[in-house]
Amino acid sequence: MKLKHTIRAQRRAQASRRGVALIYAIFGAMMAAGMVSVMFATAGTASKREALVQDRTRARYLAEGAAEVARKELSAAIANWETPPTGGEVTVHNVTVPYTVEVVGPTRNLADPSGIQTLVDTYEITAIAEVDGRQARVHRVITTESTPVFQFAVFYTDDLEILPGPSMTLGGRVHSNGDMYLGCGGTLTMDTNYVRAVGNMYRQRKNDGSNAGGTVSVRKWVADPYNILEPREFVAMNSHAQMAALGISSESGYDSHFTEGYDYDGDGSLGGDDDWLPFAIGALDMWGVPDGYGGGTGHTVLTGQHDLLESSAPGIGSIAMFEEQESGGDYAWSAATGEYEYVGPGAGTHGKGYFHANAGLSIIVSEDGTDFEAFGPGGAETDSSGTTYKQLLINSGAISMGGVPDMRQSDSSNVDTRVLEVDLDLLGAAGLYPDNGLLYTAHYGMGEGTDAKGTLLKNGAELADRLTLACEGSIYVQGDYNATNKKGASVIGDSVNLLSNSWDGSKTAGSLPSASETTFNCAFITGNYVTEPGRYNGGLENLPRFHENWSGVPCNITGSFVNTWDSAYATGDWRGGGDRYSAPQRNWAYDTSFNSVANLPPFTPMVVNSRQVVTW
Repeated sequence: MKLKHTIRAQRRAQASRRGVALIYAIFGAMMAAGMVSVMFATAGTASKREALVQDRTRARYLAEGAAEVARKELSAAIANWETPPTGGEVTVHNVTVPYTVEVVGPTRNLADPSGIQTLVDTYEITAIAEVDGRQARVHRVITTESTPVFQFAVFYTDDLEILPGPSMTLGGRVHSNGDMYLGCGGTLTMDTNYVRAVGNMYRQRKNDGSNAGGTVSVRKWVADPYNILEPREFVAMNSHAQMAALGISSESGYDSHFTEGYDYDGDGSLGGDDDWLPFAIGALDMWGVPDGYGGGTGHTVLTGQHDLLESSAPGIGSIAMFEEQESGGDYAWSAATGEYEYVGPGAGTHGKGYFHANAGLSIIVSEDGTDFEAFGPGGAETDSSGTTYKQLLINSGAISMGGVPDMRQSDSSNVDTRVLEVDLDLLGAAGLYPDNGLLYTAHYGMGEGTDAKGTLLKNGAELADRLTLACEGSIYVQGDYNATNKKGASVIGDSVNLLSNSWDGSKTAGSLPSASETTFNCAFITGNYVTEPGRYNGGLENLPRFHENWSGVPCNITGSFVNTWDSAYATGDWRGGGDRYSAPQRNWAYDTSFNSVANLPPFTPMVVNSRQVVTW
């Protein structure tokens, strides 16, 4: 009995232990299951949290992108004389992001020590983006800075190439919204406190990538480079060969390619006197203020590596006779007449281009060149006496139809480009100078080559008043222009061509008439084309086009050189020699009188730059 009891007791104990073990197993399983559940729940929460963060981050980026688009659209609107937008929307990756623009504070008029003036306005941009119910709101306060474009010696909205053969000196602000390519057969002297490229700056050629030669000498920054009392210290922007002569290897010289610096003494740092800092850093010091200068601080040479922003300028549509309107215009094309006809407010498809709409006198030539229309202020057909402007022009003898032999635009069968000839002496004598200083001309039936058409200005040595000519086509300026009793003057066209005092229009294919010294006191806005591999556009040195043998002959230009569009009609390639032209002795300078707004040509366009003040 005792044995049986003992066995039963052992079995009960084993059973009890098995039961406890089962309980522990079940409890363990429950715990494990609970932990797994918690893990899954935690993972799910983490995943949701991550998705939430991603949605919010994406929304934030979209809102910031919309604010940046709004900044650019605001700058472009101001540059093109449009009413600044109060709002809009941007669609990115199928997400529509609305934004608003609000003026903050009054316009400020700032002037630097040289007198160059800038209008400053402040705006607040608000953009709201939503992604899967997650919203992000971005506020950005920016300032827009509007500066007359002719207060720049050189302004390009694309890449700027300055690669003259003979030595050349540039004074005044030099700006490119793209890259800048610098070189010279002799010495290119940049006597200014402003050399800016929103892209990069290179000591090489764009068309073939070869290293540019010569010396590029750039002035250290001073507050007023036009003041003869300011120090004049120049430092070379070395070429590849000049760096090699110092024992320093480089891709193309001391430029934006020079990103690593050069440890001359090999001590592991770039702090030695003979060491070379990377261009982005070194340029700030190399073309900063002269030693001991107490007139302020600044930097002459800046690039996109220094966070420069693009500056907006008017587009080519500003010189168009008519522009298509998104919301409907007052004019429509008539197949019957082959011209644009007025059809009533908002009832058409097109409106007048900016200069056409604002001209004090406009002359529009028929497609076949046998007739023209003329309009006064506000598009009026008659003056106060009831006489048509067309008849007044006919009576004055100030206009006629002619042609200019233009070998850059010619083909084998035709060399003449048809032009409207305007005699400025006769126009002034007849009292027909536009009251507001803006003369506009255009032709119907524009094309490329010799079908480009344009306007020839002659007898303009002394202007009756300040004058801007805007033309949809090519502009040819014959003889001394604004050389006596200089006034604010500009020409704005698809191309600008300069003809000397010796020009008589008798040039033929295969011939190259000789030029004589001629002076042009005038600012230019003109087109060109973009340099491509194997196709050079002629650079700044050939922005105004020539058609004579200018070898050794001075061409004197005082004004401003602006390229803000590609030529739409005067599309012939640049090429020197032959019966095209030979280059002049270039005596070109910025017109410092433009530093005063009162001396600017009528209807000078504005360049608009914007800066971010704060974002939250």
